[in-house]
Amino acid sequence: MGKRPLMFIVILLLFACTSDPNLSGGPRLVQEVTVEPTLALPTREPSSTPVVIAVATSELTSPVPVATIEGRFPGYVLVTPTLPPSKTPTPTQTITPTFTQTRLPTVTVLPPLFPTLSAITSASNPAVNANQPCAANWFFSQPIAAVCPLAAAMTSSASYQQFQHGFMIWVGQQDAIYVVYDSQGLPRWQVFKDNYEDSTPEYDPSLVVSQPNYTWQPRRGFGSIWRDNPSLQERIGWAVREWEEPYNVRLQIGLDGSVFLADPSGGIIALRPGGQDWERYT
Repeated sequence: MGKRPLMFIVILLLFACTSDPNLSGGPRLVQEVTVEPTLALPTREPSSTPVVIAVATSELTSPVPVATIEGRFPGYVLVTPTLPPSKTPTPTQTITPTFTQTRLPTVTVLPPLFPTLSAITSASNPAVNANQPCAANWFFSQPIAAVCPLAAAMTSSASYQQFQHGFMIWVGQQDAIYVVYDSQGLPRWQVFKDNYEDSTPEYDPSLVVSQPNYTWQPRRGFGSIWRDNPSLQERIGWAVREWEEPYNVRLQIGLDGSVFLADPSGGIIALRPGGQDWERYT
């Protein structure tokens, strides 16, 4: 192809541009619209009053301190939230236990097993001072005691057994055994705690071969102290009755430590203070 075809194309383009638009099928201008100039958006003027952003807290606190950053961002402030102070835990009250005083049970004091001699004067012994009666009466009328009783008489189950050279009396309420000797050596009488248990043997069978004729080895509580105390065994000898005699005894102790008790026949046995002597009253 040469210059002629190129020129032909240019002529055709010029023809198209200068043609009547009403005669061609191209786009047509219907209405001219004038566009108003665009309004400029208002520019925010920087304010001289700092903007404070409130921070809500769970507790009332002092005013929130702020740090201004107007140097970099005029009109704005940086709010630094302040955390509420931590609560100091309230110490738990310590309960001190209250101790209730327990009343101790009342103990019944029995008459002493080993009466001792007491110093008695006319001022402290109503029996000597006839103008002042005793606080308690003796359970017997004879013999006439020289002192007042320590307390009222007791009544207790008892056992009596006669020996070759004396006798023994067991007083259940005192759990005691009185040993009274016929010989003049001291002491003339003694009192022992009855430690016999039902699970122990009543007597020692090995001693049966050595007992004299018409005598017996004492049993149970009498036999226990008899076998455990050789000097007692020698002084009082063997029992002259095979079995002890049960009865109810009345017993009373004087202010001077003397002991008065009844025997099975109704007589009164007076044991003088400190094991010094004894008498029997029928």
